[in-house]
Amino acid sequence: MSSNSRLLAKYKKPPARTGRLAQYKESELDKQRERATVEAFLHFQGYPPSALTEWDRECPDALVHIDGQLIGIEVTQVVEATQRQKAVPQQWMTEARRVVLAAQRSFESRHAVALVVSVEFNPAWEPTKHSAMTLGEEIASRIEQAAPREAFAGVRFEPVQLQALHPAVSWVYVGHTKQSLSGRWVSSYSGTVQCATAADIHQTVGRKEAEVEVYRRVAPNVWLLIDCDLPGQGLALDVPDLSDGLNLTTGFDRVFCCGFGMWQWVEIPRDKVSGAA
Repeated sequence: MSSNSRLLAKYKKPPARTGRLAQYKESELDKQRERATVEAFLHFQGYPPSALTEWDRECPDALVHIDGQLIGIEVTQVVEATQRQKAVPQQWMTEARRVVLAAQRSFESRHAVALVVSVEFNPAWEPTKHSAMTLGEEIASRIEQAAPREAFAGVRFEPVQLQALHPAVSWVYVGHTKQSLSGRWVSSYSGTVQCATAADIHQTVGRKEAEVEVYRRVAPNVWLLIDCDLPGQGLALDVPDLSDGLNLTTGFDRVFCCGFGMWQWVEIPRDKVSGAA
């Protein structure tokens, strides 16, 4: 799948108010993820990319033509039936990204050098409100102290993995990149991988069930794609184990789940609800 195929077309008008810019950007990223999910589904199910006919929309998120049928596709992320970690995974990841962004801004405000940096957060770290800026500055300062001196000269150097840099992180990878490019700082996570449970899938589908008939006004067939790749505080979810006898009663015509990388897809067995197509 080409990277260009994942890019969003630019909106014709910018958001009217600066205060809404963050929400606007998040909406763009959501649509980008939705399109990437649909494209990955089509690719790994053996359907041509041309099957995707409309994607910049809502309710449902995309329209595809498969075997002469118009199908509405709704994309969602798995929802935990019971919270497994102290911090909600989405919140934990969002705060981790905010910390890394703050670290990059702090570092680059003092050093005009582009680096590739990956910050592996400690699973025991618990984000607190308004702490991203302070923690980001602390991490940037520790990198300044521990990174090779060549890193500050913009010349090629052997990448390093800095251990025990800060109580909030397990390690920090620092590598070289072309100075004509901008620096790339990312957050990363590791932990135990668990299959999403039947309860998780039922919870996720149930949150979308009330909208099925709205989707069906646009397309006679409606499919649901569930992204089960939900990393968080020392734990990551993956596609459910169908050997446990998972079966859905739903108005969706078909329900699929994908895991990390969106390459593994499983279809969830289902029963039709009364009145479903």
